[in-house]
Amino acid sequence: MNVFDAMMQRRSYRGAFQDRAVDVNDLDKLIEAARWAPSPFNVQPWELVIIQEAEGKAALADVTEHAVVEQFKDAKFLDDNSRWMRLTEADLKEVRDGVLLTDHVTLPKLLQDAPEQLLQGLLKNAKSFTLLGQLGAGKIPAKEIAAQVREAPLLMLITMNCKRYPPGEGGTRWMWLSMGMLIQNVLLAATALGIGVQFVSPPLERAADREQVRQLFNIPTSHEVITLLRIGYVEEDSGSSVRLQPSEFVHFEKMM
Repeated sequence: MNVFDAMMQRRSYRGAFQDRAVDVNDLDKLIEAARWAPSPFNVQPWELVIIQEAEGKAALADVTEHAVVEQFKDAKFLDDNSRWMRLTEADLKEVRDGVLLTDHVTLPKLLQDAPEQLLQGLLKNAKSFTLLGQLGAGKIPAKEIAAQVREAPLLMLITMNCKRYPPGEGGTRWMWLSMGMLIQNVLLAATALGIGVQFVSPPLERAADREQVRQLFNIPTSHEVITLLRIGYVEEDSGSSVRLQPSEFVHFEKMM
């Protein structure tokens, strides 16, 4: 697969993975892809934690489950998320950004057949769901997401070694930029190998949860946990995606 095909075929994979471990040769290729990511002054400010044993997966699943339950109680979190949720494929294709609500949340049975107009109204007032969150509405999606973490063939924690700091006032900016390039290398290599990857954000949203993850995996205080990836061989097509048109984000010479 050439690099352009990998770019356009890459998707965040939210389905079930095949019930088999990631082949050691394929894992080596993912690591090599990460190793050759560019970084300012070649500082290479990254360290990866590969988690394949059940104990580590279970620990991350527990942090994830608790985090999701708490997120459903957080009005700001719900409101921020609702801005980018689309109810239908038609909505997604029309606005060309955001994500499909049902890809991220299993709606309660009460709402699964609700009129679209009602759901739109609920999304616009998503912070009102905090009451439901306080009553435990987050427990179902929390268990679903935690199970995905627990059952993943492989988890990859990507950390940034803040001691490997490039020169200049923009050093922190360039370190974050290089971490993004490493992650993209891993995503494209995985796509070429028929491996699915999903970002698991809940256990890293809050500082307290990041600290718990740091302690669980002996990550030094000099390192910042950047992201958690859930990785395995895909079971099914991960579907289509949408993007803005070039005319909506490309400017020649200067921004209008």
